[in-house]
Amino acid sequence: MRPKKEPFLQRFTVYDYLQLLIIIVCVLLAVLPHKADAQVTVKEYNTLEEALKEPEKVFRLNLQNQQLDHLEEIAKFKNLQYLNLRNTHLSSVPPEVTTLQNLKVLDIGDNEIALLPKNFDALKNLTELYLDKEKNLQLEEDLEILGRMKNLKILHLENNGIRVLPKNINKLQKIEALYLGDNKLEAIPVELKELKKLKFLDVHHNPIIPTNVIKRNYGGLKINF
Repeated sequence: MRPKKEPFLQRFTVYDYLQLLIIIVCVLLAVLPHKADAQVTVKEYNTLEEALKEPEKVFRLNLQNQQLDHLEEIAKFKNLQYLNLRNTHLSSVPPEVTTLQNLKVLDIGDNEIALLPKNFDALKNLTELYLDKEKNLQLEEDLEILGRMKNLKILHLENNGIRVLPKNINKLQKIEALYLGDNKLEAIPVELKELKKLKFLDVHHNPIIPTNVIKRNYGGLKINF
């Protein structure tokens, strides 16, 4: 008679079980934090009054379409990462904004801003800036300031009535995405070829002839007409 084979699990030693348990625990520790992070949502505050109750807990502040007083209070939000001041009747950037060292996204579009403050590059962690619907923008001077920003990767300049891009657009050496839709551009300046990190260019709703752009060979740059 053939000897009976032991069930598969009975052939495991105590050492084997311990190893298997360690592997299971390691897998769970690797997976569970990511699931927890995916479920965490950051609260967005929509009034200064509400946000000022616990300023250290404010990471997102959306004040668009409001008539704002006491904007100096913005300096209290030291952990702020997203700030929306769209259509708040600003004629200049509040000086307190440049003190927000953790700010990553700033929307100051649809206002009456002409010049950015000279110390605007103090926003060391800013990666995305909305300057769209700013008909008074003095773009050539502002580009000199934006060119000093080391982490600015996305710039929105849509609907600004731009007919010609200043040659110093080549100062934006860190830019990866540039939005120029709804302007009056008839051509894309060759200076954009100098932006080595630029991956995406949006020029939709401009009187640009795509074939003329293709002839100039912009390499791997993705252009949205």
